[in-house]
Amino acid sequence: MSEFWKKKMRTLLYTFDYDKDGYISEQDAADMAYGFAGAYNAKPEKKENLASIFKKTWGKYMKAGDLETDPRLTVTTLVASIKQQFYDPDLMILTVSMMRSMFELIDASQDGYLQPDEFSDWFKNLGVPEGTYDLKFAFDAVDVNGDGKISVEEFIAAFHDFLFSQNESSPNKYFFGPLVDETEYP
Repeated sequence: MSEFWKKKMRTLLYTFDYDKDGYISEQDAADMAYGFAGAYNAKPEKKENLASIFKKTWGKYMKAGDLETDPRLTVTTLVASIKQQFYDPDLMILTVSMMRSMFELIDASQDGYLQPDEFSDWFKNLGVPEGTYDLKFAFDAVDVNGDGKISVEEFIAAFHDFLFSQNESSPNKYFFGPLVDETEYP
């Protein structure tokens, strides 16, 4: 896997490292889900569902790690895990389930699409500092059919591209905001 792809994985890890201690624990996964669901005023059952999906996804990504002696998802563990499971349909099913659940929360209007303001809220709730990204560029990259709104299919496809593509020119590399390098997050 390329250094560019590893940088995207570092960005993903940084985004979901709730307490910013350099790794994602099972508790981080739950806290991220509860925090994210809380930001969207989700009902308790939605919060629990999202936390369950996040924890299952964390466990799947931990497959390359050692849950018994070191239950932390680091950049190294994440990279090794995705390399190991690149073609595993279970990884894709869990990832799609997580992204679909997140989409449903982000879609505040519940019309089945993300509008620019809802997409902007997505970045804010992920903790991406304003002014560090071009929101219109990021929105347009995900809105592949150019209809001014993002469908759940477009959202999931953009995440899939972020997670698996090694194409450095793909605009979906900014799915979680600007890429994070080693000096910002080891």
